[in-house]
Amino acid sequence: MKNWLIGLLLVVLAAAAYYYIAVYDPFAEETLPPPIPTVAIEQPKPQPEPVLLEPVEEVIGVEPELEIVDEATVLPPLAESDEWVLDSLSSLAGEASVMRFFVSDNVVSRFVATVDALTSRQVPGQIMAVQDLGGEFMATANEQPDTVIRNAEGDPIPQYILNPANYQRYEPQVEMFEALDTQELVTLYRDYAPLCQQAYVELGYPDGDFDARLIEVIDSLLSTPEISEPLRLIKPEAFYLFTNPDLEALPAGQKALLRMGPMNAQRVKAKLREIRTALAE
Repeated sequence: MKNWLIGLLLVVLAAAAYYYIAVYDPFAEETLPPPIPTVAIEQPKPQPEPVLLEPVEEVIGVEPELEIVDEATVLPPLAESDEWVLDSLSSLAGEASVMRFFVSDNVVSRFVATVDALTSRQVPGQIMAVQDLGGEFMATANEQPDTVIRNAEGDPIPQYILNPANYQRYEPQVEMFEALDTQELVTLYRDYAPLCQQAYVELGYPDGDFDARLIEVIDSLLSTPEISEPLRLIKPEAFYLFTNPDLEALPAGQKALLRMGPMNAQRVKAKLREIRTALAE
């Protein structure tokens, strides 16, 4: 059994990746997409167990070496992979961490759907593979904004500044992400990519290539602009939005990196560059 999926999930740390990222976040949107479609796909056939060849009779007084056939990786069916995946995660990260951070159903499908959504406007909470970051979102009221922003009725919209204390909520996930061995992570991803590919097909991409999509999403995250000034927000209704329309128009993954703070975003980008290079080899 391979401890592989935690690396794949952490690739989307922004994702979150992610982590992580929009579940119960004050930035989250109310609109929910239709459920992920399911497609009946033939499950992979189990591979043979390793074969240990018996020694042949001694020839000219030389004992021949035993030959062992390498064991092929046997994947569980996608629909039955949750227990296997969560058990692998628990052996690597600890059961308490898995129970705290990860959703326990449709883990692979959620991961694939999250990756695919990172270049969209939002990552709906119902597809996320990880749970709430924890902690309370903090924004400080901006009593004297540079520009007054009004709603359709002409009333001023409340404005805020993102409190840097929020960045600490992401630090445990960022530290875990940095600690992963990049080459091992990519090797394990390549070994177990068929489950992700199957989930991608079931998501509605019968001719899609999840490997290529993963690279595309990583490139999108790496192109996230670096913002040193305080992030200014408005709250026209129940959710916070970026005051700067250019920032608000960014895809969900890039906005997630901005919300985790400049230092955390730089650390995540550095790891993503390593992963991107290893995937391209």
